Amino acid sequence: MQPIDPMKSRFAAPQSALLFSAVIALTALFWAAPSLVAQSFSKTDKYRVVWSADPATKATIAWNQVEGEPASLHYDTVDHGRDSDAYRETRKPDRVSEYDGMRNCFVRLSDLTPDTEYYLCLSDENGTSRRLYFRTAPAEPKPLTFISGGDSRNFRDVRVLANQFSEKLRPLFIAFTGDMINKDEAPEWVEWLDDWQETVSEDGRMIPIVPHRGNHERRIESIYEFFDTPVDVYFAFDIGGELCRYYVLNSEIPATGAQEEWLDTDMGQYREIRTHLIAGYHKPMRPHVSKKSEGENPMQWADNFYEHGLDLAIESDSHVMKRTLPLKPDPNGHEGFSAAPDDPMATVYIGEGCWGAPLRAADDSKPWTVAADSFNGFDWIQVTPEEILIKTIKVQGSANFPAVDTAAPFETPEGVELWEAGGEAILSLPADQFQPKKPGRLVTGKSARE
Repeated sequence: MQPIDPMKSRFAAPQSALLFSAVIALTALFWAAPSLVAQSFSKTDKYRVVWSADPATKATIAWNQVEGEPASLHYDTVDHGRDSDAYRETRKPDRVSEYDGMRNCFVRLSDLTPDTEYYLCLSDENGTSRRLYFRTAPAEPKPLTFISGGDSRNFRDVRVLANQFSEKLRPLFIAFTGDMINKDEAPEWVEWLDDWQETVSEDGRMIPIVPHRGNHERRIESIYEFFDTPVDVYFAFDIGGELCRYYVLNSEIPATGAQEEWLDTDMGQYREIRTHLIAGYHKPMRPHVSKKSEGENPMQWADNFYEHGLDLAIESDSHVMKRTLPLKPDPNGHEGFSAAPDDPMATVYIGEGCWGAPLRAADDSKPWTVAADSFNGFDWIQVTPEEILIKTIKVQGSANFPAVDTAAPFETPEGVELWEAGGEAILSLPADQFQPKKPGRLVTGKSARE
């Protein structure tokens, strides 16, 4: 019998214990593997929600598939976090587009419940995305807010800051009126879509975008390829049922012809049963910058606007901000318009695009201009059954201010500066309830009513 080596004996038990512990750890890792996989993230990015049809019941969810097969979308009115299997509905993309080095995936949702939060996540062979959510538009008249603005094409710091401001104001949607990018090339779109993620809140709230085409979206298909809109990028939808109808128009194609025929027919159909009519497009009819020529193409719509009583026209392109009096087309007026503050069919024009493009001098005001100025900003708009209220936000400083309270969705957060256009920070356009339109007047002031 061999004598026991006291040194070997000393270390035998600890070595056995280490081996046993290693086996236990490997076993635990094996059984934990499924949950570890579930915690990994999908290879997706550049998330957005797009509205181009009835936003109470429809929405397009879009993303870039970085690698692998296109992800599945999981969604529900109940928040299941990143547990993709728990979501009630699962959809594969309706369309996948290889464009500018990205693989843009689009799921076209329909039959959604109005005025409801929808939670969602994406899953692919790599894992699951963060949990996101958005809210559908109401189908009945109720107050709502949205943001309008355009021209984000050059300075990313301004663009990012404007996106951060937008997130804090928590609008129902953003009407982006063109010139997202400068040269309409892949690197710019990558940056723009990455910067758009700044509109997503920390808890995953996404703001739907209503995209318009500008002159810097030089390729006719760009908006379609990144947002899955109609290729010709003009359409309309109701918001809040009878409350409002919103028109997306394309000033980069002929205003006359098919587009004008559609506009005239649609506005004629809805003007008697919608409290407010609003339109957004890129090129202004009468720019407030002297170096810009007068917009003869979109000017073709002025008669349609007046005939059907469009309340508000939102323009971009010139890189200044402006507000006008209510206007009607007039061949004897200044540059084809005359002020008509007591005419319920007249239209107020705002804009003209300062989301990060180079600012220009507001050096071409008209006799019917309320105010024009040059600063980075966008318009924050509340639509109610009684009126349209417009605030113009100056994008400056930082977005380190508290988000708006859902109980007071149009209360300006402390630290945010409003433009006092013509001495008034808030413009009110009283509702002209149904047709024939009742006589109205332009009113300024925070709580003004007709």
